[in-house]
This record gives sequence, structure tokens and C-alpha cells, in this order.
Amino acid sequence: MTELTELGVAAIRDGVAKGDFTAVEVAEAFNANVAAASELNAFIVATPEAALDAAKATDARRGRGEALGKMGGVPIGMKDLFATRGVQTSAASHILEGFTPEYESTVSQKLWDAGAGMLGKLNLDQFAMGSSNETSYFGNVINPWRKAGSNAALAPGGSSGGSSSSVSARLCPAATGTDTGGSIRQPAAFTGITGIKPTYGRCSRWGIVAFASSLDQAGPMARDVRDCAIMLEAMAGFDPKDSTSLQMDVPAWEANLSADMKGKKVGVPREYRMDGMDADVAKSWDQGIEW
Repeated sequence: MTELTELGVAAIRDGVAKGDFTAVEVAEAFNANVAAASELNAFIVATPEAALDAAKATDARRGRGEALGKMGGVPIGMKDLFATRGVQTSAASHILEGFTPEYESTVSQKLWDAGAGMLGKLNLDQFAMGSSNETSYFGNVINPWRKAGSNAALAPGGSSGGSSSSVSARLCPAATGTDTGGSIRQPAAFTGITGIKPTYGRCSRWGIVAFASSLDQAGPMARDVRDCAIMLEAMAGFDPKDSTSLQMDVPAWEANLSADMKGKKVGVPREYRMDGMDADVAKSWDQGIEW
């Protein structure tokens, strides 16, 4: 059997549903990876028991023949900007260290309702103000990747650096992120994963520590587009507690991935390229355009 921590959201959800493995086995495997990779400093707080409790609940539902949910059996990391009931929410700042909310953010609650479990709270730039994850009170997050021929530590991007590092290092199959001016998209690019900043208002901002309320948006960070689509379906939806929340149906993003792309055009902004771009990056860019 494939190493469980090599599986993404779709594979875990489907495998648990079919009985190929249990949700508890998945949670235990990722808990072990989290404990073994403390040098990355991706997690501020690990919550192995919370992950196991959610997994046990999923396995029990399967035993009763009940629906498991869009994220059934999938343990995830939660950026420490989302309020989590009974678990420290610090925004990576000394100011909020020890703050334990008595309420749950809308996005995290929707994920738990969809069957996900929490592996822990992820490191970030303090109050999400940064792009390298070097401003956290709890220390820098380390990118699991290394440049060829060097063992020098690299930045994972930010502000969602704990999210990007943990997904890339197989500490979790997916994680939440927030994006104001690139804080999902840039760290995803730095660590070789996929991240989506949804349309403003798609995901509720209620219970998320704000940076710039007119721009902030929660989104998924995962191994690939399908995994992000699954997670975003669980995260999105109207919330009356957020005055900017969109009253729109949540599309079937995962199902729509099978649509024929023939004849579609993709725009490539020329200004995104710059003088001095690394040759390997430029090559990958050109290859992506050809695809």
C-alpha cells in the first residue's frame, strides 16, 4: 500500500470511504510526520488528539453506513489566523499568545462539518504581515526544499508559510491559508504545491484575524487542483455573520474538473515576467504555457 502520507485529499477521502484504510490510520501517520519534522517549525501548536478524535468519528460513521462528507477522514493543518474553539489562536504574535477562543471560525467549522480533522495550528508571518514567514514571534518557518548542491535553508513564502511548508513536506495533505496580496499564491509557488485565492466573499471571514478586511480571503492549499477544489467546496458558502459574504450557490468545482478544455484560452500577463528571472523558473514558465 502507498505510504499514507503520500496521499492527497481525494485519495484519502476515497480510500477511507472504500475501506482501503481507516481514518485513524491516516491521522496516526500524519501525526507521526508532524512530530518528526519540528525543525521546519511549520506548526505553532500540534493537536494530535483532535486529529484522532475526528478520525474515530469518521470511522464510526462509516461503520454505521452514514455519509462521511466532502473531507471525510482528511486531517488538515489550520493557519493560526483562524479562531479554533479551545485551541490557541495567536496570529503568530506575542500579543495573542495564549488566547484560546470560545468560538470557531466559520471556515474551520465548515471543514469540521465536512469530516476533516485538525492536525494543529500553522505558523505564519505575524498577523499575516509578511511574505517570507520571517516575522513570526515563534520563529522562521523553513521550506522543505533545497537548492541543488546546497543545504542552505530557504524561505517557504508567506504569510501562509507554515501551510505551504507542511503540505509540501507531507505533514498534512492540505491546509487553510489566507490571501490579501499573495499570501496563498506566493508560498504555494515557493514550495511546489497548489493554492487558490477565491473570489472575495466566497469564503466567510468571520473568526479570522483581519489584516485588510476589504482584501482578505481564505482559501485552500493542497497537493493539486483537485484537492483544492474539494477543500474549497467545503470552505465556501454564504455566512450571515460576514457582511461581505456572497449569497451564491457553491459550484461543483470537483465535478467540473472533467469538463473539456478544448478551445479555451488562458491569458499569460507579460508583466509577470521580469529581467533577471532564474533560468529554471523561466523554463518552467515556458513549459507551462505550452501545456
